[in-house]
Amino acid sequence: MRASSRDPLSQFTVDVVFFSGNEQFATETYQVSAATWYMAEQQALHMSVGSAYDNSRIPDLSRTANVRAA
Repeated sequence: MRASSRDPLSQFTVDVVFFSGNEQFATETYQVSAATWYMAEQQALHMSVGSAYDNSRIPDLSRTANVRAA
């Protein structure tokens, strides 16, 4: 049996920015615990699907994520 080691979780602040076309119209900030910045980014993007700004009526909806250490 192998001992498993897990990377310690770090706290990240992730700003998810919502766009309609090239126009930024909203930003939501998420506090995320994750092993890496990439995992924090992915978790926040997944969480943003539940945002009021994630609306199929918004034309050309897209988003980006900006990660920083908390």
